Amino acid sequence: MIDPGTLLDAAGIAPHPRPIYRIEVDGIDITPQIVGRLISLDHTDNRGFEADQVDLALDDTDGRLSLPAKGAKLRVAFGWPETGLVDKGEYNADEIEHSGPPDILTIRARSADLRGGLNTQRERSWHDVTLGDVVCTIADECDLTPSVAKQLAGQAIEHLDQTNETAANLLTRLAQQFDAIATVKSGRLVFMPLGGGVSASGKALPAITITRQSGDQHRFGIADRETYTGVKALYHDVAGAVKGEVIWGKTEDSAERKIPAAPAAAPVTGQYKDAGRTFKSRTAAQQAARKQWRAMKGNKAQRAAWIGVRAKYDDRNLGAAGEVTYGQADEDKARAGAARLAQKDAAKQAGAPSADPALTPSADNVKTLRHVYSSKANAQRAARAEWRRLQRGVATFSITLARGRAELIPELPATVAGFKREIDSTDWILAKVTHSVSDAGFTTALELEIRATEIPG
Repeated sequence: MIDPGTLLDAAGIAPHPRPIYRIEVDGIDITPQIVGRLISLDHTDNRGFEADQVDLALDDTDGRLSLPAKGAKLRVAFGWPETGLVDKGEYNADEIEHSGPPDILTIRARSADLRGGLNTQRERSWHDVTLGDVVCTIADECDLTPSVAKQLAGQAIEHLDQTNETAANLLTRLAQQFDAIATVKSGRLVFMPLGGGVSASGKALPAITITRQSGDQHRFGIADRETYTGVKALYHDVAGAVKGEVIWGKTEDSAERKIPAAPAAAPVTGQYKDAGRTFKSRTAAQQAARKQWRAMKGNKAQRAAWIGVRAKYDDRNLGAAGEVTYGQADEDKARAGAARLAQKDAAKQAGAPSADPALTPSADNVKTLRHVYSSKANAQRAARAEWRRLQRGVATFSITLARGRAELIPELPATVAGFKREIDSTDWILAKVTHSVSDAGFTTALELEIRATEIPG
């Protein structure tokens, strides 16, 4: 650890508070060797499986610094003399750069926890399990300790496929579906509600207060809360022979309507009807899918049996192959777009000022999720999670603290004071934290978003 006494001026008085820090490489404390060399130490604390990162820049004008080996283990800690060091964990040195003149050694390291089994692809399925079962299984495979929030651990999962997919990607998918965070911290696989201000054990995290006097710059932004009136998700329960949709928004699930299943004799083989052949270009496949779906318009049984048409293509000239779909969701989107354009044209003709259709609320302004879910419960869960995400993005606030606070981490609830009434009265939560340390000072940049409110169900 740096001795603050080495930073006193000629009169033996510290001109202003100086941070302290400790840096270890492969278990060896190199702090004494870099006193006076530290240009910058930036630590970024992210959510989820976006790896935390350390960027270290050192002055090497005398050429006496040794290059660390790629993959070396870095451990960093920093803080203030009166409060002590805050350990920020271990990182793998992924990038090493030496530049000049003047000669500078730059080391970029990322979280050591996000390696190993989490990035191994697997192919398997789960049936009739809980979310806690899945997380615990993956944690055991990766030699991690599972930590799942109580309100999420018992959530039922009827069916889940992992097809040539890494555990990190699978957990990210589940986190999006359940409006949660999946991450690894200090050897623990954590799965907890997103933006709720609670720990994995369900305990409320300590709230922090940020005043205008504590920051030297800030930025507040707000988007139109009315842009979307809800989120729609489609489902096709083959076992229960039912198709339908759910809408979650201002009138939560009030717009739900069931679509009768097709007669038993109807040929139901999946969510989309196959076009029956492979086309020579993507454009041709799109046209064929759209044409077949529209041709089914007069056949109610077929429209009930399928949610759209799938067409494959193999473009040998471009060396590209894939598939496209066209169905009810595309028609709904096109119809809503046409209605907005007609409304805009009518306003122009009447001499009224033109409004941005993207910010004009309407009954059709519902966001439709592209994925078709296997059950009503899964569809409702996904629609609710996306609606919550949209609401959190309504307003954002960022501020740089003139005096860094090493203890701050994402997900801490926050209140702010000394700004506009709309800013001060909002419940905030920390979304991203970036600490910047040097021999001259220590600041912390915060990105905040609206704290999620619990929605029953």
